[in-house]
Amino acid sequence: MRSVLLLDTSAFIVGYEVVDVDMEHYTVPAVGDELREGAFPRLRYDNAVHSERLRVVSPDPRFVFEVKNAAAKMGEEGVLSETDVQLLALGLHLRDEGFEPIVVSDDYSVQNIADSMELGFKSLATQGIRRRFEWVTYCPGCHRTFRAPQVENVCPVCGTGLKRKPGKKVKATGWVASSGLDQKDEGV
Repeated sequence: MRSVLLLDTSAFIVGYEVVDVDMEHYTVPAVGDELREGAFPRLRYDNAVHSERLRVVSPDPRFVFEVKNAAAKMGEEGVLSETDVQLLALGLHLRDEGFEPIVVSDDYSVQNIADSMELGFKSLATQGIRRRFEWVTYCPGCHRTFRAPQVENVCPVCGTGLKRKPGKKVKATGWVASSGLDQKDEGV
């Protein structure tokens, strides 16, 4: 299988240049929408698209559904943005087409879900996750735990604001050490 990179908004923000890495690059339309017009990250994105080094693709809706189910199972529901969901769904879509996708993101929730769905992931500005968490939502007032998100993130029993804490921890297996991601003349 051929490895391809899926770029999250954070990749453009930290200065990632697609022309410096000899791999195919993909992203979703919502990434461009998150970048402010005229700012350097948006210019990087626009240049990558116009030079045809970055393919902007919308994933099949069935993969969006699959990501949302995985997020709910991992306790990440409501934490992932729609852009995050779309990017992870594109990873599943590309894997289904025979590619080996590597999600490039500094968002720990994105990495957590990528790892749970057996997608590779790579950080640029942070260390990245070493363990995958299944998050537990709990009430610090009455100490009840909840599997599903609650309305307005408030305990339905006592009215206290809910919090999250790591539940089950598993060693992350999707972290990619390099795989051609090192940019010319500088480490990424």
